[in-house]
Amino acid sequence: MQVVTFVLAFAVVLALIGVTAWLVRRFAGNRLGANANRGRMPRLAVIDAAAVDGRRRLVLVRRDNVEHLLMIGGPTDIVVEPNIVRAMPGRDQMSARPAVATDAAPPRVAPLPDAAWNESEAARSDSF
Repeated sequence: MQVVTFVLAFAVVLALIGVTAWLVRRFAGNRLGANANRGRMPRLAVIDAAAVDGRRRLVLVRRDNVEHLLMIGGPTDIVVEPNIVRAMPGRDQMSARPAVATDAAPPRVAPLPDAAWNESEAARSDSF
Protein backbone atom coordinates (compact mmCIF):
# COMPACT_ATOMS: atom_id res chain seq x y z
CA MET A 1 0.00 0.00 0.00
CA GLN A 2 2.86 2.38 0.78
CA VAL A 3 4.42 1.74 -2.64
CA VAL A 4 1.20 2.67 -4.44
CA THR A 5 0.88 5.87 -2.39
CA PHE A 6 4.51 6.78 -3.12
CA VAL A 7 4.08 6.24 -6.89
CA LEU A 8 0.88 8.31 -6.97
CA ALA A 9 2.47 11.14 -4.97
CA PHE A 10 5.52 11.05 -7.25
CA ALA A 11 3.29 11.23 -10.36
CA VAL A 12 1.33 14.17 -8.89
CA VAL A 13 4.55 16.06 -8.10
CA LEU A 14 5.88 15.48 -11.63
CA ALA A 15 2.55 16.63 -13.10
CA LEU A 16 2.63 19.79 -10.97
CA ILE A 17 6.20 20.54 -12.14
CA GLY A 18 5.13 20.04 -15.75
CA VAL A 19 2.05 22.26 -15.40
CA THR A 20 4.14 24.96 -13.73
CA ALA A 21 6.75 24.85 -16.53
CA TRP A 22 4.00 25.04 -19.16
CA LEU A 23 2.37 28.03 -17.42
CA VAL A 24 5.67 29.88 -17.17
CA ARG A 25 6.43 29.32 -20.86
CA ARG A 26 2.88 30.18 -21.90
CA PHE A 27 2.40 33.40 -19.99
CA ALA A 28 5.92 34.69 -19.41
CA GLY A 29 7.15 34.16 -22.98
CA ASN A 30 10.46 35.89 -23.63
CA ARG A 31 9.91 38.50 -20.97
CA LEU A 32 11.87 36.70 -18.29
CA GLY A 33 15.25 38.41 -18.02
CA ALA A 34 14.41 40.79 -20.85
CA ASN A 35 15.67 44.33 -20.89
CA ALA A 36 13.18 46.91 -19.61
CA ASN A 37 14.00 49.15 -22.58
CA ARG A 38 12.46 46.98 -25.26
CA GLY A 39 12.54 49.63 -28.02
CA ARG A 40 16.22 50.46 -27.71
CA MET A 41 19.16 48.60 -29.13
CA PRO A 42 21.31 46.96 -26.46
CA ARG A 43 24.35 48.96 -25.43
CA LEU A 44 26.64 45.92 -25.24
CA ALA A 45 26.91 43.11 -27.80
CA VAL A 46 29.39 40.52 -29.03
CA ILE A 47 29.67 41.21 -32.76
CA ASP A 48 31.97 38.36 -33.82
CA ALA A 49 34.34 35.78 -32.36
CA ALA A 50 37.08 33.69 -33.96
CA ALA A 51 39.31 30.96 -32.54
CA VAL A 52 43.03 31.76 -32.67
CA ASP A 53 44.18 28.43 -31.27
CA GLY A 54 42.94 25.85 -28.78
CA ARG A 55 42.82 28.27 -25.86
CA ARG A 56 42.60 31.81 -27.22
CA ARG A 57 39.82 33.62 -29.07
CA LEU A 58 39.52 37.01 -30.74
CA VAL A 59 36.26 38.68 -29.79
CA LEU A 60 34.83 41.86 -31.31
CA VAL A 61 32.65 43.62 -28.73
CA ARG A 62 30.43 46.64 -29.42
CA ARG A 63 29.73 49.13 -26.63
CA ASP A 64 27.43 52.00 -27.58
CA ASN A 65 28.87 53.09 -30.94
CA VAL A 66 32.44 51.88 -30.37
CA GLU A 67 33.90 48.44 -31.02
CA HIS A 68 36.80 46.81 -29.17
CA LEU A 69 38.87 43.83 -30.34
CA LEU A 70 39.79 41.58 -27.40
CA MET A 71 41.94 38.45 -27.15
CA ILE A 72 40.63 36.21 -24.40
CA GLY A 73 41.48 32.78 -23.03
CA GLY A 74 45.26 32.91 -22.69
CA PRO A 75 47.24 33.61 -19.53
CA THR A 76 45.94 37.20 -19.70
CA ASP A 77 43.09 38.81 -21.58
CA ILE A 78 44.26 41.78 -23.67
CA VAL A 79 42.70 44.57 -25.68
CA VAL A 80 44.14 44.26 -29.18
CA GLU A 81 42.51 47.38 -30.61
CA PRO A 82 40.40 49.81 -28.59
CA ASN A 83 37.96 52.44 -29.86
CA ILE A 84 37.10 51.11 -33.32
CA VAL A 85 34.39 53.53 -34.43
CA ARG A 86 31.60 51.87 -36.36
CA ALA A 87 31.36 52.93 -39.97
CA MET A 88 27.59 52.70 -40.31
CA PRO A 89 25.07 53.94 -37.75
CA GLY A 90 22.82 51.49 -36.00
CA ARG A 91 19.12 51.10 -36.72
CA ASP A 92 18.13 53.62 -34.08
CA GLN A 93 20.50 56.26 -35.49
CA MET A 94 19.56 55.97 -39.16
CA SER A 95 17.43 58.72 -40.61
CA ALA A 96 13.82 57.97 -41.43
CA ARG A 97 14.13 59.78 -44.77
CA PRO A 98 14.54 57.41 -47.74
CA ALA A 99 17.64 57.66 -49.87
CA VAL A 100 17.17 59.75 -53.00
CA ALA A 101 18.58 58.34 -56.24
CA THR A 102 20.37 60.94 -58.32
CA ASP A 103 20.65 60.86 -62.09
CA ALA A 104 23.94 62.71 -62.01
CA ALA A 105 26.98 60.90 -63.33
CA PRO A 106 29.52 59.71 -60.76
CA PRO A 107 32.59 61.92 -60.33
CA ARG A 108 35.30 61.36 -62.90
CA VAL A 109 38.59 59.93 -61.76
CA ALA A 110 41.79 61.41 -63.15
CA PRO A 111 44.07 58.85 -64.83
CA LEU A 112 47.19 57.83 -62.97
CA PRO A 113 50.44 59.26 -64.36
CA ASP A 114 52.53 56.78 -66.30
CA ALA A 115 55.76 56.01 -64.47
CA ALA A 116 57.71 55.51 -67.73
CA TRP A 117 56.58 58.81 -69.27
CA ASN A 118 59.36 61.04 -70.51
CA GLU A 119 59.86 63.85 -73.02
CA SER A 120 60.93 61.62 -75.93
CA GLU A 121 57.68 59.64 -75.73
CA ALA A 122 55.76 62.91 -75.60
CA ALA A 123 57.43 64.06 -78.82
CA ARG A 124 56.62 60.76 -80.57
CA SER A 125 52.97 60.81 -79.50
CA ASP A 126 52.58 64.41 -80.81
CA SER A 127 53.87 63.43 -84.27
CA PHE A 128 50.88 61.15 -85.00
